[in-house]
Amino acid sequence: MNKTTKFLKKHEDFGIPYLYFIIMICTIMGYILRYSAPEAYLKLLLNPYEAIVNRQYWRFFTWIFTVPYEIGGSLWMMLILPINLYFYYTIGRRLEMYWGRLMYNLYVLGGFLLINIFVILGGILKYNLGLFKSTMFITDELYAGTNIMRFVYISIFLAFTVIGGDGIVYMYFVLPLKMKWLGYIDLLILLYYFIIGGLFTKLIVVASILNYFIYFFINKKRYIPSPSDLKRKRKFKSAYKPKSSKPKDIKYNSDGTIKFPGSSKIIPPGYGNPTGISIHKCAVCGRTENDDPNLEFRFCSKCNGNYEYCSDHLYTHEHIQ
Repeated sequence: MNKTTKFLKKHEDFGIPYLYFIIMICTIMGYILRYSAPEAYLKLLLNPYEAIVNRQYWRFFTWIFTVPYEIGGSLWMMLILPINLYFYYTIGRRLEMYWGRLMYNLYVLGGFLLINIFVILGGILKYNLGLFKSTMFITDELYAGTNIMRFVYISIFLAFTVIGGDGIVYMYFVLPLKMKWLGYIDLLILLYYFIIGGLFTKLIVVASILNYFIYFFINKKRYIPSPSDLKRKRKFKSAYKPKSSKPKDIKYNSDGTIKFPGSSKIIPPGYGNPTGISIHKCAVCGRTENDDPNLEFRFCSKCNGNYEYCSDHLYTHEHIQ
């Protein structure tokens, strides 16, 4: 267990509980305001000119109530909206379960903070250059402000593809797609917005991607195997030979069942697990619960065989076929 993981577990209680649920509620409230009180909704957008020049600082916080995409009068968009919201709710819940509450909070709220910082820096630059009154920049401000939550959701989804990239999701309950494929598509979407967007759109896209790479760099040891890990894995695979014969220290009856001392048919406590023999062992690094009592071990359902992995290699190992 590295220092980052220990720190996060130690300060777990400092995180906001159910942050993913709070984000969903804010999005739903945003949709209600968007189509019931559009004038009030416009006051929530992160408009750099209004926020910086006219000092409407609340916009740096209220943009979380904006909608990720418009539904208008489209029946199809109205039908898939609950599905999409539930999908992102599930992703947030699974990220919090895997990362822990504090790490999920740092990732999401850190992304919010980066976006605000980039927008402020861009606004100061444009204000000093006297470009705020340009029609082109006004259009860009509105475009960036109305799409900001879309970039946030994409950033959260990209983080999920790191730990669950091989998972299968049925798009609209029909089309099976791997998470990592959808992640590649989202990266192309962000690249498209970066190309066609103006200054503020580019800044928000960069902030969303930068937040993802900052997290990935901090936790690279959990997702990128070190040369020593790869060496141990090759050594393990070359040395592993499935046992085809029965253990010599266990006696068997004529019908193939284990013969226990006496006439009892119940396995005695501790039988077959002498002192000093570990119960769990990682198939990649070879560590057991005796090496680190804080390690958690899980079996991989995708590997061909009963392979067990520690928490550091459960999502980063290559599946054995």
